[in-house]
Amino acid sequence: MAKFLIAILTTFLFALSVSAQTEQIVWEKDYKKAVQAARESGRPLLLDFTAVWCKPCKAMDEKFWVLPEVVEAMKPFIAVKINFDNDKFLVGRYGVAAIPYVAFTDPLGNMITFRRGFGAKSVNDLNQILKVMPKDFSALKKYYEALELKKDDGLALLQIADSYLASKMLTLSSDFYEKALNTPEIQSDAVKKERIAATLGLNAYAVGDFKPANKYLEDYLKDFPAGKYREVSFAALAIGNANLNKMKIADKYLDLLKTEFPASKNLAAVTQAVEDAKNKPDK
Repeated sequence: MAKFLIAILTTFLFALSVSAQTEQIVWEKDYKKAVQAARESGRPLLLDFTAVWCKPCKAMDEKFWVLPEVVEAMKPFIAVKINFDNDKFLVGRYGVAAIPYVAFTDPLGNMITFRRGFGAKSVNDLNQILKVMPKDFSALKKYYEALELKKDDGLALLQIADSYLASKMLTLSSDFYEKALNTPEIQSDAVKKERIAATLGLNAYAVGDFKPANKYLEDYLKDFPAGKYREVSFAALAIGNANLNKMKIADKYLDLLKTEFPASKNLAAVTQAVEDAKNKPDK
């Protein structure tokens, strides 16, 4: 009897071991179905662009996507395999110039980030993104649904933008702020309009995109001359212009910061940043 029980237990444990070893990512091949499922569940999408002739893609399938830790990390995502040769619309939409190419998107299919290639660095980056990417967008479901009924629902666009900003997805949040800013609801609300106008500039500044940041913030100061984000706009414009080697303009905004906000907590750091830019050898 004991031998019989041991045999059953051994078989059961072996079955569990095989099950664990063969657990794998479930890849969807229909993009539209995947997006619909993502919208309903609030889960993000992972898009793997591949082709039968792509040797690095095959290597990813054999050496990366099968790893137990990767399979586990992928569970919150809806994973989609996209054929690089056959789906040119999606290749164009996501700017895929070469494969392997892995895109991470929100439940609406909006790009959050991507990684190209299969090597030590890309593997490290992919593992990091799998860890830090927001896994649950379900709180935004009602706003997605509102946009399906009305694409220019300003309040829904603003809520989504704010959520992405809170998650530090700055570029994506700016995309939604831009859309929100052009809606009647936001245009008629001076407080929201001002906040969005300033945030667009500060987002661009935060990711180091200084040229558009300067344009956004200069427009903000023009449209809201007594605005509540005047101090931080001066600071960002001083540093942004210094980084673009526009030292006269940088000095102008530094002087405005010193004059209007002499007690600014940013003053010392901005002054140092402008001086450092002036003292660079190539200036």
